[in-house]
Formats: sequence, C-alpha cells, structure tokens
Amino acid sequence: MDFAQADALNQAIRLLSLRHRARAAALLTPLGLHTGQEALLLELARTGPMIQAQLSEALGCEPPSVTLMTRKLEASGHIRRVPTPADKRATVVELTESGRALTEQIKDLWMALAEETVTGLPPETVSALPELINTLTANVDSRRPRAAQNRSHLSPGPTSPASKADQAHPLSGTYEPSASAWVREHVEQIMRTGTTDGVTIKGLPTVLVTYRGAMSGKIRKTPLMRVEHEGHYAAVASQGGAPKNPQWYFSLLAEPLVEVQDGTASGVYRAREVFGEEKALWWRHAVDAYPDYADYQLRTERRIPVFVLEPADVEPAGGGSTDDGMAD
Repeated sequence: MDFAQADALNQAIRLLSLRHRARAAALLTPLGLHTGQEALLLELARTGPMIQAQLSEALGCEPPSVTLMTRKLEASGHIRRVPTPADKRATVVELTESGRALTEQIKDLWMALAEETVTGLPPETVSALPELINTLTANVDSRRPRAAQNRSHLSPGPTSPASKADQAHPLSGTYEPSASAWVREHVEQIMRTGTTDGVTIKGLPTVLVTYRGAMSGKIRKTPLMRVEHEGHYAAVASQGGAPKNPQWYFSLLAEPLVEVQDGTASGVYRAREVFGEEKALWWRHAVDAYPDYADYQLRTERRIPVFVLEPADVEPAGGGSTDDGMAD
C-alpha cells in the first residue's frame, strides 16, 4: 500500500466515524440521551441484567466510563443498580420499565440510522459489513498486545524456528478472574486441583478453555462442555439459548489460538468456526455429549455458532491466564 492509498483509507474511516457519531447524537438528543448510552441500554435489552465489569467488556469501554453512564441513566430512571447476591463487591445493572420503553424507541432510530448509512449498497455488501468492520476494529485495538494481533493472522502449517519460538507461549498475560461468581468458582477449583475431572455442569464433564479477550487483550478462562471427537474439540457458543453470542465467541474470532485442558492434559488448539455439513456433523457430536444444546437452539432465533478446536503446533503456555466469559 502506498501513501495515497493509506491516506484515502484512513481519511475515509475517520470521516465515517465522525459523521456517524454526529448523526447518532442528533437522533438521540430528542430522547435525552448522549452517544454511548444507547449502546449500554441495547446491551442490557439483549442480554438481561449484567455486572458492570461485563458491561465494560461488552461495550469496549473503560470501567470509569461505564460507571459514569450507569449513574446518569440511573438518575434518569432508566436503569437500576443492585449488589449481586453472590458477591456484594459487584453491582448488577438492569433495565427499569422506563428503560425498556426507551430501548424500543432506540431500536427504531438505530434501524433508521443503519439504513441511512448503507444507502446505495447491494444487500450482499451490507451483510458482509459487520464482519469486515469488526476485523478492522480488532486490527487497531490498542488494548490488545501487538504480538497477539500479529499471531491472529498466522496460518497453520510449516513455520520457521524463529516463528515457532515466538509462538511458544501464545497465551501468556495477566490473569483476571471472571465477573461471574460460578465461573470463578469452577475455574479456581480446576486451577487448585490441576484437573477438570471434578467440575461438571448438570453432571456432565467440562473442559477448561483459555483464550485472549478480544476487547481487553487479557487472557481469560472459561469451562465449556466437553465435546471431543478424534482428538478435536467443539466449542459451542450457546449461552443457554440467549439471543446473543457469548463474549468468548468474538474473542475466538479475533485470536483463534486457545489452550484446552481436559482432565490433567493441556494443549494449544486453533479455533475455526464451522458451517454447512461440517457444522451439522459437529452439532450432532455436541448434542450427543450435552442434549440440552438442542433445547437451547429452540429457545433462540440465533443460529448457535460452533467452533472446532484443532491441535496447533505450539507449546502450552503453562502459566496464568484470565477469565473472560460465561461457561456454556
């Protein structure tokens, strides 16, 4: 890419960001909202009550910004904040009746803004835009270590000795426990005992998946149902049939190298989302291992994504990592 191309690209992205934000602000003003507040309300409408730390991660905002937004929205009567029963240090944020009514108005103007933004583009281009823009966002996310961003573009296959050494510890980083108390408890038990054998969900076995959070750049851990076939594993992004993908889904798209612990054995794997016949095959494996997946799909209009985790030619990190999401 030469300078003229780089300049044109950067200017186009900058202007789009400025114009889109200004247009959003103009639409939100009659509702008494500032930009950013609508995203918080929509997130609560999609997922239900959330801990503030989870909101921060989902919105890609720093915790102080989320705290400021929640205070203002609480003062307006659109949300309420209450201590969590399991952990009094954490605060759960939920919509009030006023907030739910306001969110319906936000959805209408959000649809209008999106349609206005993509005017003149063919439907196939519009369908591809979210994934394309998410890729651009991940590429310039300053909170993700640059080495991790570079690794996300590596393809499996032969590597030079230098590149293998660079991948020797792909999941090193700061360990930050999950905002969810029950996920923390499961992870802490696995780390304390050195095995996943004692941790089950509805009496069925789990594996521990370690990955890098797409927004925070930190290392996360979450227990998932054990779906194994011929040395490969499936990661099913069911979220119990919720209307939205779990946070770890986007993390695996951004950084596909993960570590899987099954019992006492650990290895590094590369996550690959599957589709079509391959997905149908792995979906059968998943339902055989955990029948509730079939019920989860009936609960949601979302097509539950499935990743296949394939062994990667990388040594396990063997160190601490962090806990980003909710177990399925």
